[in-house]
Amino acid sequence: MRFLAAGLLLLGVATLSAGCGTGQTGIAKGGDVSQGKTLFVSKCGSCHRLADAGTSGTIGPDLDGAFAGAKEQHFRQSTIKQVVYDQIYHPAPAGLMPPKIVTGADAASVAAYVASVAGTGAASQGAPPTVTAAASGGGGGGQAATGAKLYQSLGCASCHTLTGAKSIGPTYKGLYGSKVQLSNGQTVTANDAYLLESILDPDKQIVKGFKKGIMSATIAPGSVSAAKAKALVAFIKSKK
Repeated sequence: MRFLAAGLLLLGVATLSAGCGTGQTGIAKGGDVSQGKTLFVSKCGSCHRLADAGTSGTIGPDLDGAFAGAKEQHFRQSTIKQVVYDQIYHPAPAGLMPPKIVTGADAASVAAYVASVAGTGAASQGAPPTVTAAASGGGGGGQAATGAKLYQSLGCASCHTLTGAKSIGPTYKGLYGSKVQLSNGQTVTANDAYLLESILDPDKQIVKGFKKGIMSATIAPGSVSAAKAKALVAFIKSKK
């Protein structure tokens, strides 16, 4: 998904794309937060986890994790609201979420609600605590713990689950050492070299079924240091 900023993953409400707002969506005006919560639970909760709404869907991104970085960086609530509103009309990548699941005033209400609660006070509202990594079988140790923090701070949690559930990007659960089919038909092993390259140059090898340009729009090639990339690989290795 092409995001507005690395911290704003999201969406898939993530997701959060630089492409958002480029469609003829318009500006998200007004919105009833209370009505937005009701609509979110009925229309979106089966796919998205959001602590305040009490929903635990795993098909789409966890919205608390997705927007936590944006809230920590003090993004304006109106900015997050617009991102969510645009994503409702123009989901990215296409096909993962049905477009216009709500429209007009209802869309503005859902966007206003999500912007007001996502990523704030997640732990006290019952959301899972920030993920911590056990030492990987390959001896990742402290690197895996560092990678766990990067998994959150870089926004990886918005697109890559740890449970095997489908999301914007491939799940990390069982990824290391598995056979991965690429969009060019080639099959490779998800070893250290493959994962490092995928982090440092996201568009070089795209997994079949996923789209080019999603990760690189948020994490530009070369923007993650080799040391951080290795820590992320150690974290991924720990997710058996």
